[in-house]
Amino acid sequence: MAEESKKSDRFPPSWGDDERMSYLFSDFRQNRMVNPNDWDNKLKFWSQLVGDCCRRDKSVVMDCERMVEGFRRKGRLPMGINRVLREMANNAQIVNTADFISSVNSTWVSWGVNNFLRRPLTWAIGSLFKSSEQPLTGNYIFMDVLKEIAESIVDLHQQCSNIDNADNLVEYTTLREVCQDVCGDETSLDLALLYLQKMKRVHVEAIADGSKVVKFVSKNQRTVTPLTETELGIVGLRRTINNLKKQIEQHEKDMNNLRNEAALTVRKGLKSSAKNILRRKKILERRLAKKETTLDTLQQLLDQIKGAETSTMTLEAYRAGASALKQTLKANGLTPEAVDDTLSDVQEVMELCAEIEDTMSQGNKAIDDSVSFSAGFDTETLEAELADLLDESTSQDIGETVKPTTDKSSMNQEDFLAGLPEVPETEPQNSDKAAKTTEPLLMS
Repeated sequence: MAEESKKSDRFPPSWGDDERMSYLFSDFRQNRMVNPNDWDNKLKFWSQLVGDCCRRDKSVVMDCERMVEGFRRKGRLPMGINRVLREMANNAQIVNTADFISSVNSTWVSWGVNNFLRRPLTWAIGSLFKSSEQPLTGNYIFMDVLKEIAESIVDLHQQCSNIDNADNLVEYTTLREVCQDVCGDETSLDLALLYLQKMKRVHVEAIADGSKVVKFVSKNQRTVTPLTETELGIVGLRRTINNLKKQIEQHEKDMNNLRNEAALTVRKGLKSSAKNILRRKKILERRLAKKETTLDTLQQLLDQIKGAETSTMTLEAYRAGASALKQTLKANGLTPEAVDDTLSDVQEVMELCAEIEDTMSQGNKAIDDSVSFSAGFDTETLEAELADLLDESTSQDIGETVKPTTDKSSMNQEDFLAGLPEVPETEPQNSDKAAKTTEPLLMS
């Protein structure tokens, strides 16, 4: 029942519908052109389900027989699952492991060939099918899952490292611990690194003691390069530093244990035994001091190496910038001689423009002096005639200004007098008498 439950987890909960299960478990039509949509949809569903199984297991390798058997439900196997796997192989969605390894340059897989060959059962070579009805056998790599895991490994490394090149070196054992949540098994990690090597984004090399070192491509490079002697020295230096740190931690634990043991021995009254324990503790303290001194020295050396690498990168950047600047100056003809010549030409042009302006000014003055509109006329006669015209114009303006004002005033006075009433000939009566006279009139 547990096996049946585990296999049923491959399917969505909605697969409880018997009709839907019968449709999905039915075989493909022999001729795709009869109903291409139905044929393609069923192929897409099973292909995605195979990929989801690999993603769930965090494994890039699938055994075809085990994969098919894993889809058994209620004693039934999908009738078209073998056709699905064949189509995926034809479309290069899945690739035979042996073919994938052989497609990588031998110089890039020297670190991993023996590792793969040590698993003859796991890495059984499955021959490609010759007949369209023959089921696939052996181990195949799901390429989409392989690429996803490879990218996840690169992302994890970038999150855990800094920019300088020294941090691009990672020991294989350290990388395996970091990638436990990404790769479900060591085989998937090896294949992901092999794929990254094929893309020249990672270089894996086995060193003298049999361990492996992984070098990632740096951010300022397009492809990774093999390890150099300096980088191998950095790996050994880091390994020594890590070992010293572990030894120092162990010495500190041992010293604490000895201190506690000496205190317990004193409480029991065994002073001589307590002195021996403290003597051992003192020896550990001396060893600890020496190792701490060595650790500090090695750490400073590693920092200096990193600083030298940074200085080297800076120097290379300076050289590249200087070379680019020289090429730019040369391409544009920017030299001290060319600048001097250009400035001299500008000065000559400005002087020429000044001379032209002076010549134009002098020429205009000469023209003014040579051309005179008073030639052939008596100047005194002209001045007298001009004075007469000015006097005549002034007198006329004054006369025109006074005359309209006088006429207008007299005319306004006559009009005003004509509008007044005539002077009465009789004297005016008293106001009281007038009131009495007018009152009967009003009453009547």
